[in-house]
Amino acid sequence: MTEKAEVPSLEELNYENVLISVANPETAKQLVTLAHLITDSRTTFHVMNVTQSGSFPEEERSWRKGSQLVMDTTHYAQRLGRVAKPLTVTSSSIPNAIINTADELGADLILLGWFGRITSVAVRRSSVVNKVMHRASCDVAVLKSRKELGKVKKVMMPLGPNNPRPKRLSLVDKLVGQSGAEGELVHVLTGGQEAKSGEEAAGYLEEALDLMENSLDTRIVTSDSVLDGLLTAAEGADLLVLGPGREWVFNRFLFGRTADNLTNRVESSVVMFKGKEHKMVAWSRGLIKAIRDLFS
Repeated sequence: MTEKAEVPSLEELNYENVLISVANPETAKQLVTLAHLITDSRTTFHVMNVTQSGSFPEEERSWRKGSQLVMDTTHYAQRLGRVAKPLTVTSSSIPNAIINTADELGADLILLGWFGRITSVAVRRSSVVNKVMHRASCDVAVLKSRKELGKVKKVMMPLGPNNPRPKRLSLVDKLVGQSGAEGELVHVLTGGQEAKSGEEAAGYLEEALDLMENSLDTRIVTSDSVLDGLLTAAEGADLLVLGPGREWVFNRFLFGRTADNLTNRVESSVVMFKGKEHKMVAWSRGLIKAIRDLFS
């Protein structure tokens, strides 16, 4: 009998240093709340704002505004009982400053916010999130905030036919455990798939549940498309956790066609999570999967 591969436990996945990049007062506290829900008291939060280099009057105004945001956010984290350190940096390149600071701190995770709709134009123009996600040597999570994370009652994560990513499952497990919210794993069947596919989907979901400490619900949704199925499943959820599709390596997408469209159309907040993986490795893996799908 073949033994199951050993899966990392949640304890092994705990973050020690989290870099929280804040730029918008409306989402800064939400990023801290997210960090609070997926870490423990041993984690240090590094709350950072980067001032873009420019003319002296403009740079000074931006620095003062950013410094105040950093201090307000740091104090909020400390009121949650967390160790939080403020950090303000001036640089000609905001993504480079974030990446270099994360490396210097030995950060395990970078948290960023996304504002507005995700479009190919917005992805290309918003080089900060795009470049950090592509070049960071640690995990990266991007929050599209729509609801108060401190009041989350239901967390949902789609699960495809591939082997589940232990870190993403651990993130969902941690969110459910820390917030007390309900959790649900969803698989979408499309194109009139047969009963055998339903049995396989139930198997994927059961395997994922076996890796988790908390009790979560599972659901199989049948739909004409993965996107429509996930939109239906997301109704009533307060927070979605998504991973990158194979297209995320291209500059026209943030996390992939389906993930981007889903994030734009749901009413819930969305956390898009990418584990530390080099862009070219992800591209190669996505290409191989696309070829397999083509001939399957």
